[in-house]
Amino acid sequence: MSDAIRAAKEALASEHLIQPRLRGEREALRVLLATRHGAVLASTAAINQLKALIVSAPDDLRGELRKLMRPARITRCAQLRDRPAHGIEHRMTARALRSTAQRIQTLAG
Repeated sequence: MSDAIRAAKEALASEHLIQPRLRGEREALRVLLATRHGAVLASTAAINQLKALIVSAPDDLRGELRKLMRPARITRCAQLRDRPAHGIEHRMTARALRSTAQRIQTLAG
């Protein structure tokens, strides 16, 4: 009889009940880590979405944003306004960029 089978039979025959681990600090840490992991995934997805929006943005908007470093680009996108003087594509792209950048800022905060 192998050791594993013998140990299993002894465990089943035992009347001693095994106590589950206490939740306390271990569970608190698990909850915080799970929440952080979700926030990191959401932030990464938002950053990737912002990059994709910039790549497909109208030329003037794309040119303005590509020269900025990421923190400045996010700040600039969060401040974009859709002005009636611009075409519909430009205005809706600016709206999408603003919304996505604000989501990034919220997730980072």
